[in-house]
Amino acid sequence: MTPERKGRPVLVAALSGRALAAAARRAGMRTIVLDRFADIDTARLATTCITLLHGRRGFSRGPFLAALRGLRNQVEGLVYGAGFEHDPTLLADAASIVPILGNPPEIVAAVKDPFRFADLLARLDLPHPPVRRDAATGPGWLRKSAGGSGGTHVLRATPKRPPPSGTYYQKAVTGRSVSAAFVADGRTACLVGFTEQWTSGTAAIPFRYGGCAGPVRLPPRLASAVVAACRAVAGAARLVGLNSLDMLIDGSGFHILEVNPRPGASLDVLDGIHGWSLWRLHREALDGTLPRPRGGSAAARAAQVVYAPRRCVIPDGFAWPAWSTDRGRPGTVIGRGEPICTVMAGGTTAAHARHRVEILAARLLARLSPSTTGAPHAQEAALA
Repeated sequence: MTPERKGRPVLVAALSGRALAAAARRAGMRTIVLDRFADIDTARLATTCITLLHGRRGFSRGPFLAALRGLRNQVEGLVYGAGFEHDPTLLADAASIVPILGNPPEIVAAVKDPFRFADLLARLDLPHPPVRRDAATGPGWLRKSAGGSGGTHVLRATPKRPPPSGTYYQKAVTGRSVSAAFVADGRTACLVGFTEQWTSGTAAIPFRYGGCAGPVRLPPRLASAVVAACRAVAGAARLVGLNSLDMLIDGSGFHILEVNPRPGASLDVLDGIHGWSLWRLHREALDGTLPRPRGGSAAARAAQVVYAPRRCVIPDGFAWPAWSTDRGRPGTVIGRGEPICTVMAGGTTAAHARHRVEILAARLLARLSPSTTGAPHAQEAALA
């Protein structure tokens, strides 16, 4: 692969770059990370980790591009995660500074436009919920932001206030939330694995992303249909590298909600499945090489985001458990509803792994809470 030939690190840019940096480290590669947090884990994994200013949905344009210009001669190229879909022009500006090691900006713009993507699915005769531009209200419709991620932008449609710019409406459908991770070469795709996702919402943001577990097994006929959909979308949209197709599964059918044209949330869960390095699969696919499909069972894993129930500060000397990651430094202030960390667990099945990770998430919150630790003198500043 190119980085191995030239020996320079790869630049990772994402709202949280830790999972990509970890996948690169497991593949024997070096990274420089630009992200929102620069937490303890990322700093240990990366050659250099830089925190950048960010807006409500992604990086602040000026500081991000300035950082890229300062690093342009030090890195092989840019692998990006979440934080760009809402503004593909930022990715286009980045491409003028460093090579993009993933889907190019014009493809991201095409597939993250909800109406262009719905038209593509219609041409491919793939099931998907209707979308509309004009306001829709009632229990049958959701309001979303184009290019949004993490589920915080998804709300039930309501007539109470005018929608913000970039809003669209999608018909609500029911089903089990499943994501198909796949690697593509611009013509077709190879399935990596299926994961099941869940929400960790509040009354204000009911669809906030909670976590994922996998791999999950689907009935053979349904699995074949979803794999065919991944291949069709990858070929029609000319996707490359690691991507994922989000859908709702109801019985033997499914509805495609969106495609994520980048490595996604399942990276922690699926990296290493069938002996595959997902970082290497991503890089090799950019050169036009896809792996041969592999079957068989694989160990299950789950990863869950732990959100702060109220404003908190990571105490001095706090002992992060081994099953946690994305760990903040002592003194880090975490606002109500913001992520504290990610916890991970294995299991005999995806359901078992999810059950275990939910227990660990509750345990982590208890360790940070003065009312449950029984040591208020040491933890008094933890929760304000």
